[in-house]
Amino acid sequence: MTDTFFGSGLLDSPQAFLTAFLVGLGFGFILERAGFGSSRRLAGVFYLTDMTVIKVMFSALITAMLGLQYLMALGWLTPEQFFFMPTVYGAQLVGGLVFGAGFVMAGWCPGTAAVGLASGKLDAAVFLGGVVGGSILFNELYPIIASLYSWGDWGVVFIYQTLGMGSTTFVFFLTLVAVGVFWLVEYLERKKFPEGHREDSTFLKSFSLALVILAVGLIFTPGASRTPAVAGGEDQLLRQVEGGLDHIEPEELADRLSRGEPGLVVVDVRSAEEFQAFHLRGAVNVSLAQLPKFLAPHKNTGIIVLYSNGMTHPAQARDSLHRQGFRNVFILTDGLKGFLERCLMPVSLRSEPVSPQTATRINAWRAFFLSQGKEPQAGRASAPAAAAHPSQ
Repeated sequence: MTDTFFGSGLLDSPQAFLTAFLVGLGFGFILERAGFGSSRRLAGVFYLTDMTVIKVMFSALITAMLGLQYLMALGWLTPEQFFFMPTVYGAQLVGGLVFGAGFVMAGWCPGTAAVGLASGKLDAAVFLGGVVGGSILFNELYPIIASLYSWGDWGVVFIYQTLGMGSTTFVFFLTLVAVGVFWLVEYLERKKFPEGHREDSTFLKSFSLALVILAVGLIFTPGASRTPAVAGGEDQLLRQVEGGLDHIEPEELADRLSRGEPGLVVVDVRSAEEFQAFHLRGAVNVSLAQLPKFLAPHKNTGIIVLYSNGMTHPAQARDSLHRQGFRNVFILTDGLKGFLERCLMPVSLRSEPVSPQTATRINAWRAFFLSQGKEPQAGRASAPAAAAHPSQ
């Protein structure tokens, strides 16, 4: 089986950066050869004068789709090795309209503008300057438009799942659509510019036939009919639970909190009264129903840890968030009860002796978490040190 940089956690490695650089060079070369270094040619698709954009982009899409499907069907790649973008209908709709309007007015998109700049196009440089300025403006306005950013978030959803069909069936029909589009744009170009096209369409016929054969062959390839168990799917969710990958141990959380780790969000899902009586330093109190909205700005950024007195409610909430596309949510092992017993119980009250190193860590944790002057007492409903209700 072939691994990926994402699947092996090496996206930030020198090898990944070098590979991205080389792929970028190749991608830019292909775009230049396809004529994407000209804004007039790119804008021609909107005026039905040049269909190169549709031909090239649709060819790339179908080729990549068929290639990935075959690699997964043959067992060379697995869905877990890829990062799947979540479906955020509202944000993507507005973003698509803004992107499209910019494309029509300027004749460039960010990728092709980089190609145009390398080709010495001044308008491409102006466009890229606008991209930089727009990115800065987006960053400054983010607190205002944050709700739009996650508007209509459905998590990871595939169109074939929405349509109620298998992935290979969808690939077959989309391939037929692509072939139809290729012939349609060829017809439109021949109709508008008959002198610019040769009558010989051998390549288009051969290319269309090859795509259809590959799409049909995929249907009969063993292993191709299974639905990808992507992040957010039930299969992967169960595997994570089975492997304990949805937990974070109390000692690890105590260390992360005490050193003030950036990007760490700890959420107490108990009642407001329990939270006021005692809570972990740095935690915020959010009800279960408000979790998706509150955590939207932290989705797949940093680490989110949910805790209650026990583990049932946090586990249920974590599974729900996982289905909504959250990949960075964990639950505290043994809940607040376990944290108190393993991290905050005085060394002198423990049933078994601990090493000097562990004693030093425990004393440091107690100094940090109990510095607010609220130490949980045995028998308190909020966070009992000796007993806790496991269903909370």
